[in-house]
Amino acid sequence: MYEKGIDFCIKIKDLSPGQANIIKQDALSVGADAAVCKGTVSCKVDKTDVLILSNKNSLKKLISKLKKQPLALKDLAGCLREEIVRKDKDFLKLRDRDLKLDKPVVMGILNVTPDSFSDGGKYVREKEIIERLNYFNKHNVPIVDIGGESTRPGSDPVDAEEEFKRIEFAVKEALNMGFIVSIDTYKSLVAQKCLEMGAHLINDISGFRFDPDMPRVCADYKSAVCLMHIKGTPKDMQKNPTYENILEEIKCYLEESIELALNAGIEDESIIIDPGFGFGKTLVDNYIILKYLKEFKDLGYPLLVGVSRKSMIGNVLDKGVDERLVGTKVIETIAAINGADIIRTHDVAELNDVIKLCDFYNKVELNA
Repeated sequence: MYEKGIDFCIKIKDLSPGQANIIKQDALSVGADAAVCKGTVSCKVDKTDVLILSNKNSLKKLISKLKKQPLALKDLAGCLREEIVRKDKDFLKLRDRDLKLDKPVVMGILNVTPDSFSDGGKYVREKEIIERLNYFNKHNVPIVDIGGESTRPGSDPVDAEEEFKRIEFAVKEALNMGFIVSIDTYKSLVAQKCLEMGAHLINDISGFRFDPDMPRVCADYKSAVCLMHIKGTPKDMQKNPTYENILEEIKCYLEESIELALNAGIEDESIIIDPGFGFGKTLVDNYIILKYLKEFKDLGYPLLVGVSRKSMIGNVLDKGVDERLVGTKVIETIAAINGADIIRTHDVAELNDVIKLCDFYNKVELNA
């Protein structure tokens, strides 16, 4: 028997045994599955959670069956249908630009900083910035992520005026060259100034937690946002980070960030999420996130992954920052296969090849 593909893992809480048993029976009949608490089948419990495991086609069949069932399961069918719609988003709205997400998208990194962990001081002069942007343009990179403050572990913050001063020229040139421009900042003042220039996306490593004005500013300018998970701050995030259930904790954090965005008026089609590789995670934590990356797809938003040249690669391979190209592409390949929609990287030419191969791999079907 061929393994069932699982596109959806949906948890429904506090159902009656009658509701749960109908869902389980109908799920099994369409090739899906539903896990219930012990004692549910014999109705020895008052309430139970149900975990539905299904691919898209089976979930659609299950929805059709539940629409005909009693016990308020018709309403549940509607909620499940909304999950399919949310997961099927194939474009991202970035102010006046739309970006197709039918395959992973490359986001090129441009750090205009003196102290970033990989390329600090490399792109601080105008000539170097233009050369970097030309490199991105040559390799058809759609998004450029521009940052003016290093958020490497142990780093200190810079003030907003200095951060904007560092990136202003790069933002202007990137916009003039036609890139979708992402601003890597958690400061609302920097975000506002860049959005006034025409930037499209605010990439906030704090998921709207460090600056309470950030959601309002992004909403006012109808900006797209990337909401990342972080535990602590860049200064202290790697000082013994611990989790009871890392996947659930990151999901809950991101759900709260999404709620902040939606409540501020940011459009649903303009939200990206990022589990935050290396931001308050141990080495093992990072690989757990990578292995179970599809878990975050159930939140219903495009998924950004940034692993380029990070210590999670260097510590396994025992290689320095400048020796991590192959390791980076291996990890980015796994991310692409596991559901990443946008991949943030230093080495865009090689990532283009990775995406082309992964896209072909993902589309192959038996007897197609």
